[in-house]
Amino acid sequence: MKKLTFTLLITLAAACLFSVPCNAKGKAKHVVFIGLDGWGAYSVPKAEIPHIKQLMANGSYTLEKRTVLPSSSAVNWASMFMGAGPELHGYTQWGSKTPELPSRVLNQHGIFPTIFQLLCDARPEAEIGCLYEWDGIKYLTDTLSLSHHAQAPDYNKHPEALCGMAEKYIKEKHPT
Repeated sequence: MKKLTFTLLITLAAACLFSVPCNAKGKAKHVVFIGLDGWGAYSVPKAEIPHIKQLMANGSYTLEKRTVLPSSSAVNWASMFMGAGPELHGYTQWGSKTPELPSRVLNQHGIFPTIFQLLCDARPEAEIGCLYEWDGIKYLTDTLSLSHHAQAPDYNKHPEALCGMAEKYIKEKHPT
């Protein structure tokens, strides 16, 4: 990965990705999925991230997930968003914009089914958003199933832009 990428996505269906028993306090109204590309879970206990740790303490999380192989950005993000490995979704390279292998199944939008599409199908009225810095995320999310998606400006020039975008989106749209 050329740079650390921070991705924030809001979707109730993301809960499907976590199979490790967690501290869930009942049925969630919202899911905040925070992904940092290339950041190992081993360092979370030592990290000074009080707001994220508060979200973890009051919600559900895992530090036990494992990367898929090959361990590269598009392959792993696709696997998380699609709930399947590269042998099924077909993304096999770092910057994949389309699958290098034929996807095992396709949804109504012509890509492998995603958590976004599953939530959209189950709750058509749901506000579903994806905010990101790395341009490659938009090729893996099934943007047709999203209510909102937006790329933050260059992190090196605007390091707090994504957080500002997320705050505004959450306050204005109250996403699922």
